[in-house]
Amino acid sequence: MPATSSLARGPGRPPDPRKRAAIIEAAMKLFLKDGFGMVSMEAVAAAASVSKMTLYKYFPDKEALLEECVKHITIGMVDQLFRTQAAGGTLAEGLCALGRAFLGLVCRAETVAAERSLPISLVSNPQLAKRFYDAGPARMLQSVADTLSNAHARGELLVEDPMEAADDLLALWKGDLQKRMTLGLEKPPSAQQIAERIRRKTATFLRAYRR
Repeated sequence: MPATSSLARGPGRPPDPRKRAAIIEAAMKLFLKDGFGMVSMEAVAAAASVSKMTLYKYFPDKEALLEECVKHITIGMVDQLFRTQAAGGTLAEGLCALGRAFLGLVCRAETVAAERSLPISLVSNPQLAKRFYDAGPARMLQSVADTLSNAHARGELLVEDPMEAADDLLALWKGDLQKRMTLGLEKPPSAQQIAERIRRKTATFLRAYRR
C-alpha cells in the first residue's frame, strides 16, 4: 500500500522542496508526453531521480500528482498577471500577460496531445475530473473573475457578474483554436501570433466592459 500523504507523515526528515519540485516537473513532462493513463508512478520516480518510497511520501497516488501538476501550471500562469500588476502595469497589460501564458500552454503540441487523451481518463473517473477542474480551469476562472471584480471596484470596468465576464474573456482568448489544432487542422501559432491574438481579443473584451 502507498504511504500516506505528507500531511499525515510522522516525525522524521522534513520534506525537501527540491525533490517535490523535481517530482512535479517530471510528472508534468510525462503526463503531457505519454498521457495520464500510460504513466506509472514508477516512471515518475525514475524521471525525477527519486525512489518510489520518496515519491509516495509526497503524493499518495497518481491522481493527487495530476491534481498538483495542474495546480502548479495554473498558479504559474496567474502569477504572470500578478507580477505585471505589481510592477505597475495596466489592467490590459496584466490581462495580456496572463493571456499569453494561457494560450501559450493551450497551443503547445504536448497540451494538444493531452487534450485528445485526457478526457477518456476523466470521464471514466468523475472524482478525478472534479479535482482536475478545480485545480486548473476553475482556479483560472476565479483568478480572472477576482481581477475583473477589482477593476469594477476601481471604476475601470462595468462588470455585473465577474464569473460570467471571466468566462467571456477566456472564451475570446481560446476560441476554437485548440479544437482546430486537436483535429490537426491548424499548426501551433508562433509566440508573435499568440501575442497579437491576445492583444486583439483583450482589447475587444475591454471595449465591451468599459464604463
